[in-house]
Amino acid sequence: MVSHHSLPITPTGRVNSTAESTSINSTTEPISINSDPPNQSVYTIVVGGKQFRLSWESLKSDGPNNFFLEYFRKKKTARVMHIDRDPDTFELVVRHLRGYYVRPLDDIQNQSLLYDATYYGLNRLRKCLQEYLYVNVGGRIFRLPWDLFQKDGTHNFFTGPLMHSLLLPHTEKGNSPPVYIDKDPDIFADIVNHLRGYTIHIRDEMHRKNLLKDAQYYVFRQLSDKILKAQQTVAGFGDCSNPEVLLLLQDIRVVNVLPSRAMQQEREFRLSDIKSADDWRSTQLQYKRMAEGPPHALLVQVSDLRMQFHKSNNNSTIRMRFSMNEADMKKMRNIAHVAKATQGVNLEFYLDDYCAVTIDDNQVKSLQQCLEDNIIEANWELCTNEDNCHISHLILQRAICSVHLIDNMITLCSLRFEAISSRFQLNLKRQFLYD
Repeated sequence: MVSHHSLPITPTGRVNSTAESTSINSTTEPISINSDPPNQSVYTIVVGGKQFRLSWESLKSDGPNNFFLEYFRKKKTARVMHIDRDPDTFELVVRHLRGYYVRPLDDIQNQSLLYDATYYGLNRLRKCLQEYLYVNVGGRIFRLPWDLFQKDGTHNFFTGPLMHSLLLPHTEKGNSPPVYIDKDPDIFADIVNHLRGYTIHIRDEMHRKNLLKDAQYYVFRQLSDKILKAQQTVAGFGDCSNPEVLLLLQDIRVVNVLPSRAMQQEREFRLSDIKSADDWRSTQLQYKRMAEGPPHALLVQVSDLRMQFHKSNNNSTIRMRFSMNEADMKKMRNIAHVAKATQGVNLEFYLDDYCAVTIDDNQVKSLQQCLEDNIIEANWELCTNEDNCHISHLILQRAICSVHLIDNMITLCSLRFEAISSRFQLNLKRQFLYD
């Protein structure tokens, strides 16, 4: 008759070394597997008070070594072992050892099974579990292959420390909890579909902003660049074709701002040095939109600027200055910092020689001519900051500007703008509510 021995196990699941003179953790010569029992030998494993009967063949199916094999090889007369672990999770372990495919139901069960696979030394089970990430986003569980997250580059929210902590969860410092991300699951589903190769249908501006916000949160840089409201054009008039990219001011990622051609050549331009269109192009900042794409000349769309016209009494030259809200000005300062514009932001506003101007819904070819001929309403008043100067105001609704580094300042040069000249014209644009 075969005697059955039950050895006490510590609460952590390890065999108590005081129960026998030899502990499974003691340093001994490796036991030869040639002396293994027959495959049909049956062993009883009691996990959390629940009995499981497994053959030797099943126990070694995830081998050649694991927690169970090492124990019974050292305790040749033992047929029973007690382990203080979760019996529900161990049921999945048993199915795996018997040769069945195991798929956890949710993120909690997956993480528990990964813990125990690591604890029991079941390398094949652990490898299978590590192929997929179970992540809870806003209460919805997603099961996704890890390699899907490398479709947007190798460095993002999921491929960094998060992957390390989840794939190596059983450490002396404790176990990592399942992943919960307090974000919109519908937005995350759109992002996942993009990673799978599908095109995201952007429903409206709010949807675009939410997509951009979460893509930046997950550090999906390529997707963020695609979602940015941008236009790529080629300015083919003149001596050369210059690829351009147009972005909303708040959508600019300052890390993508690149030096102008003049900066690359270590040339400094003052405003008095600008003699031609090529000089303006030389001072224009560049932008690298896609990681693998070439740099483009940077155009920015600004809106809701308060403009001031300064007209000197000594000559007919009209200068323009602007002010913008604090959030936009902060972005301008960040661009200046990256571009090493030591003098900050130039508040003078310049117009391209061929700037397309629309004022009060009327297209005009020359802003200065409009002001001199009183084609638009301009209420001139005495300037309090400068002598022999008069000032008038304009509301600039939106403008497309090239961005330059001149006089060590970030300088805007408008290619197109739309403006309102007076309070009367502003009131004309007010919309009635629906009855």
